[in-house]
Parts: sequence; C-alpha cells; structure tokens
Amino acid sequence: MNRREFLQTGCGAMMAGAALPCWGATTRPWRPKERLCGFNLLGMFCQTKMAEGDKRIFGYFPEDRFRWMKGWGFNFARLPLDYRFFIKDGDWMQLDDAQLKKLDQAVAYGRKYGIHVNIDFHRAPGYCCNDPMEPKSLFVDPEPQEAFTRLWRALAKRYKGISNDELTFDLVNEPATVKGYDATPARYAAVARRAIAAIREEDAERFIMSDGWLWGNEPVKELRPLPYNVGESVHCYSPHPLTHYGVHQAKEVPVWPPKDWSGTGKEWLEQKYFAAWEPYRQAGDFLHLGEFGFYYRPPHKVVMAWLEDVLKICKERNLGWAMWNLDGKFGLMDNGRTDCVFEDFEGHKLDRQALDLLIKYR
Repeated sequence: MNRREFLQTGCGAMMAGAALPCWGATTRPWRPKERLCGFNLLGMFCQTKMAEGDKRIFGYFPEDRFRWMKGWGFNFARLPLDYRFFIKDGDWMQLDDAQLKKLDQAVAYGRKYGIHVNIDFHRAPGYCCNDPMEPKSLFVDPEPQEAFTRLWRALAKRYKGISNDELTFDLVNEPATVKGYDATPARYAAVARRAIAAIREEDAERFIMSDGWLWGNEPVKELRPLPYNVGESVHCYSPHPLTHYGVHQAKEVPVWPPKDWSGTGKEWLEQKYFAAWEPYRQAGDFLHLGEFGFYYRPPHKVVMAWLEDVLKICKERNLGWAMWNLDGKFGLMDNGRTDCVFEDFEGHKLDRQALDLLIKYR
C-alpha cells in the first residue's frame, strides 16, 4: 500500500498527523444546519460560450447575484466552472492565480451574504458533457487525471480553514457515456476516489459532492459506500421531453402530468425518478438536487405545475436544491418567454410566478 492509499483509508491519515477520523470513528460527518436552496450561477461556466457572446458568462461572479439571492431568502450557490479559465496558456498543469482570485471573490461574496458556495467543475481536464470535446479522456488517460487531481488539491489547500457551512466541493459535472470519453461508472469512481484522496491530504474535513451517473440521473453504486464527508448530487430534468422541449425537435407540446399517466404529476416523479434515490436517502447518504430546471419553450403553465411537484418532493424528503439557473433561457430572468408576466427587476425581466414558487418551498 502506497502513502496515498494509506492516507485514503482514514486511519493512516491520523497516524500521519492529519485530522481525518478513521472510518467508523465517533466523529460525525458534516451536514448542513438547514436545507441548502438556491441557484447555479454561470459567471465562469464556459470559456467557449463566453467568447461567442453568451451574456450569462462574465468571466467572474457579479456581487448582485449573491445580494439578490440573500434578499429572496435563498442560501446556496452552485458554481459550475470551466477549468480553462484557471490555467495558463492552455497548460493543464499551470494554474493562473489571477483567475483563481476571481473564484476567491465569489467565495467571499458567499460569506458576506450568507450564501453557501459549492464549487463544481462543469468542464474538467479531460471531460465535459457539452461541446467542445476535450482532447483526452479523464477516465482513461493519465495526463488529465493528474491535472484533475492537482487542481482539486490546489483548491483544497487554498480554501482550507473555510468551514463546510460556507464552502463545499463538487468534483465533476454529470459523468456519463458521452461519446469519445470511454466513461464507465467504475472508471468514474476510480477518478473520484483519487481526487477525494488528494483533497483529504490537504483538508481532511472538506465536504465533497459527487454527481450521479448518466448526467446525474442514477446513483453511482461503484462509489458506495460513500467515503467520509462525501454526498451525491442529483440532477432532475425528467421527463426530458418536457424540460428540454424546444432544445431538440419534438412532435408534441408537453403536458403535465404526462398524458399516458393515470396518476398525478407528483406520483410520476416519485415513481419514475426519485424512487431510485430513495433507498440511499433513507440509508443516510447526503443527497442534494444540484440541478433541475426547464427551457423557456415549454408552456409556462405546464412547467409551473412540474416545478411545484419537484419542489414538494424535495421539501417532503428534506432535499436541498439549486435551480439551473438564475438568468438566461433556462432561468428566471431574461429568458425570452412570451407566455408569462414579467416583473421589472433592477434592469432585468423577472418571472415572478416562478420565483414565488421557489420562495414558497425553499
């Protein structure tokens, strides 16, 4: 057993002088004091889209987003990041401190406004569920694996001392069978465990989220039992023909509940989607709905009914959530809808009905 493997067992970390408890020791894993509910913020989401003029992506995180969330009573911001913002001249192994300071500022805004910040790599070295494709695979190639591990090690060291109540990590967004990456649940679990071990060597108590398999839809059985202070992020865009109507070609305008279903919409979600996660929640795994939402093209009345059912289930099961996202075509503001009443809000067009539903069930 090498040093990293020994430290990963937990007991070895204690012998090495770290504060990490042995697996099964009396130290309790971290849990939030209240449900964490809020939004995904896309300030550093995709370098490619920013270059193409996507107005949601600023290359930094504006303070007003944190202020708005605080004013509405939310307490959580997931930051899906593109690693390319944080490296020098395309070199995976060279981090750009000036760019990392922009992430520092987002963490500081979170602390200022009482918003828990969750750092997530939507695009990691060697993997992204969206175009453009990475040149090598995080799941099979040594170079991106090393770059990914080094990146998380650097962030763990950088933010050590900030409590889990204020900051958590989310390893990589939506591992899945995206063409060209040769990903499998077992290969993902191996990458995740290596990154977790690197984080633990720098910050033994940092809480870490791992996204579910197949775009966050299925529990990763290969990662269980979940390591100490690790939870799983659930992503609900189900049923996909409803939430993504208009993104892809569709024959029929969606309705809710689905027309071939005899029960309620809430029952459909409970049986067709959340049932797969329920045994793990009941067993004590920490689960969080890290993404859910809908495109601007489905009828507003339909998505409001779907949204309320999702929120009801989350409240009943004590699941926190982060809507994708705050502004843009999947957002509450400036989404381009023509079938809802907008409220003028600090120079933006705000879907007040959707916001009121979120406030009701936060």
